[in-house]
Amino acid sequence: MRLFRAVGRYVTRYDRGTFALAIAGPYALIVIAATIYVEISTRQPGSQGLEALVLFAATSPISQLLMYLPLDSLNEVIFYWLYPAGGLFQAWLLWLIARGRRKSMPPAGASAPG
Repeated sequence: MRLFRAVGRYVTRYDRGTFALAIAGPYALIVIAATIYVEISTRQPGSQGLEALVLFAATSPISQLLMYLPLDSLNEVIFYWLYPAGGLFQAWLLWLIARGRRKSMPPAGASAPG
């Protein structure tokens, strides 16, 4: 409960904070779910690796940009986590773009009008 209150206080600091959370939150969950699905399904016998297209689609357009980078020399673990990290980066960018400006707070100790 304490976590939800802390998130609620942080989100309400911005003009469109709840709207931004409604956009960026589910997108981040989709990226995490796609990553878990790909990790489990590619380890099954008979998998040809085409399940990775789900993660590629979920993290688009960042994944399309990463496709053009020369990533052959990267470690396999780093290469695998690059796409989910790119998707979570996109979720963070969605939050930044959609949240709007910070609400102006009254100075500490000022009384409310009325």
